[in-house]
Amino acid sequence: MLTWFSVLALLFQAHSTPPQPAADASVRAAPEAVIVVELFTSQGCPLCPAANELLAEYGAREDVIALAWGVNYWDAYGWADQFAMPEFIDRQKAYVDAGEAMRVYTPHFVINGAPEQLRFDPARITTALEDSTSLPIARISESETGAQTLSLEGERATPAEIWLVQYTPGVEERQIESGRNAGLRMTHFNMVRSVEKLADWSGGDAAYGLPEPADDLDAVVLVQDGPGGRILTAARLP
Repeated sequence: MLTWFSVLALLFQAHSTPPQPAADASVRAAPEAVIVVELFTSQGCPLCPAANELLAEYGAREDVIALAWGVNYWDAYGWADQFAMPEFIDRQKAYVDAGEAMRVYTPHFVINGAPEQLRFDPARITTALEDSTSLPIARISESETGAQTLSLEGERATPAEIWLVQYTPGVEERQIESGRNAGLRMTHFNMVRSVEKLADWSGGDAAYGLPEPADDLDAVVLVQDGPGGRILTAARLP
């Protein structure tokens, strides 16, 4: 004999949503926010091989945009850095001018454009990374023809800078023949190959067309609070 409680239970079973299959653990969802970790590094710097490897560890995280910038002031010791460009040194100098450091140095980590002086102490840098506030991902749309557009909105007291950074994704190795790291086969990660300022954003609703990256490079867009300032939003280009 069915009781009233039994009837309710049968009705609930008949109308309840069937169980969904478990999600595939191998499929990782795109992050909703990101942290930008920059490393200024040199092939002539004795501490930089370990710093490059640390950057690669951070870069394995889906929510981290990791970028390595080659600088050339170690060239004086006998090896010309193969990745360094004057504009990369200009970027580091802008951070130094805006922050606590007295001069440029390597390895130099910068998290979300913050101007704190983070000398190479893996534990301290990792703590700073874990304590950092994630950035909203910049809105990038793609047309049917493949053209990509960055959309921004909000108020600005001073203009923000929009940068396109192109880099070689992943790990690559180079043999160092002279200088302080002579004889070392050095590992590099996400080495930047070009940086281009696209525009200044003075606030309001605005849209900016993004150049197509080179075929062999990946690219990110950074929106930054002036020279050496904090990064406001960032995104990998699709």
